[in-house]
Amino acid sequence: MKEFLNHKGQVTHKSIDRLLSDLKKTEEYRSLNKTTAKRAYSILVEILENISKHSICKSYSAINAPCTVSVSQAPEKIIINAGNPISNEKRDILAAQLELVNNLDQVALVSLYEDKINRKAKKNERNAGLGFLLMRIKSGNRIEYSFSKIAGNIWYFSVKILINKYIMRKLLIERTASSPRVLLDPENNVFEISGESRPSDVAYFYGEIITWYDDYSLALTRLDKDEDPPVFNLDFDYFNSSSAKYILDLCKMMASTRTKGKEIKVKWHYEKDDMDMLESGKEMSRISKMPFEFVEKG
Repeated sequence: MKEFLNHKGQVTHKSIDRLLSDLKKTEEYRSLNKTTAKRAYSILVEILENISKHSICKSYSAINAPCTVSVSQAPEKIIINAGNPISNEKRDILAAQLELVNNLDQVALVSLYEDKINRKAKKNERNAGLGFLLMRIKSGNRIEYSFSKIAGNIWYFSVKILINKYIMRKLLIERTASSPRVLLDPENNVFEISGESRPSDVAYFYGEIITWYDDYSLALTRLDKDEDPPVFNLDFDYFNSSSAKYILDLCKMMASTRTKGKEIKVKWHYEKDDMDMLESGKEMSRISKMPFEFVEKG
């Protein structure tokens, strides 16, 4: 196991800057793919800032319980370990927050995170738990944690976060009157975009899909072989010109995945008498250089 970073002692605003700078300079960090590096960096920032704000390391320096932070690399994961002394009151709050985020699925996590960042904060509110939500979403794993009693009302809080180097997460967007249903589920090998596509913010809507596919393709290229090649079912009732650009971009990304030796298929669905949709699919296939299977609906 390769270690990027190992710190023991006070965590202050000044030391956070130094630690993050040191991390970026390591050969191990620079060798990570961009997505994984950003996730590791983001999670480390949250951990360091939490320790700086809430730890009682300084007050209890006489106790053999220093603040610690380490970042290391396993074959398919980045591992961040951290620990710091906390008060009994903090222990109860942290336990409740961590139990909540650990028991939510990806869709619920993202929904709660968006609700928290969009909700107007009340006076003196710190947005408690937002950092843990971010860590859980970006790591792709549950947050491991424990509390060990030091003395009196002082506990040592330990946390371990495993960051998947290649996250194959599920994306679900429910259908509306103006936007399609999106179900991209690698675990169950189900990939479908269906319905009418004319979302009010087309860049934001398809941005989520493009970002998801970027992560997915990275994971896909890491697999030694294809057990069941993914089949993307594109089943549009209608899409406007703004949507067409992003659908084409997605198809180009799929074509690029194929050039890297990974089998991937696209099925383009169309109504029996809808020749316009059939021709649109053929045009998408031709421009993107991605072969389509055309499926006529009854």
